[in-house]
Amino acid sequence: MKRYKNIVLAILVVLTLVVSVITPKIALADSNEISALAVDKYTREPIEGVHVVIYQGGSTIVAEGDTGPDGYFRPYLPLPDGAYRVEQTTYKEGYVPQVESKSYVFSDATYGLGEVVVAELENQPLGYIIVKVVDTDGNPIAGATLKATAANIARSAVPNPLFTQTGILTMEADGSYSLTTGTDGTVLIPNLIGNTSTTITQLTTIDGYKIDTTVQVGQITETNTTATVTFVDPKIPTPDPTPAPEPQPEAP
Repeated sequence: MKRYKNIVLAILVVLTLVVSVITPKIALADSNEISALAVDKYTREPIEGVHVVIYQGGSTIVAEGDTGPDGYFRPYLPLPDGAYRVEQTTYKEGYVPQVESKSYVFSDATYGLGEVVVAELENQPLGYIIVKVVDTDGNPIAGATLKATAANIARSAVPNPLFTQTGILTMEADGSYSLTTGTDGTVLIPNLIGNTSTTITQLTTIDGYKIDTTVQVGQITETNTTATVTFVDPKIPTPDPTPAPEPQPEAP
């Protein structure tokens, strides 16, 4: 009898262990989860305030919201098996809207093998080049014109708000830029995507000055998103208005 009780007790212990192992898996059934993380593509810094939408299938929205200070959008929503797509629908100023959506297919949650994934949304920062024309004393020259080679520009993006454009920027048919400096002697080439080299030459300057014939290159890199290119125009020397005295004949 005692032996029988021991066998029963052993069976109960084994059943208890089996239940303790199986229970978490049962709790994970149909518990696929998707979170989103928006970051700067190069610095990896989190980006707050961008809107994220999670779709099931083609167009059914199952969750949406904004990323927090840590860059995350966490809906904490159990998702059944199926196909899902994570899309970023708004973009922070200073970034180019070229984030690709992320797709996932879940198929094992019904067997207690749910997945938890983080959709990382890399936002590429925009840069800009400040082109300056000054005289040899550093005074700004307004109205100077320049030409810049075609650059990798995000035309639908918003110019960086940290700089006020006073000059004139015109896109030409061949993809180059015509620049005219403003009252502060500057003109801005905005919305440049990283790893972009822009070659700039000066065409004209104001009366009394000579153009700086140096060919300048503005470089936007992954983490260095601003560059300043400066042209220095020397002043043309003015002739002495006092005529030189005529030589006098030598006395005999």
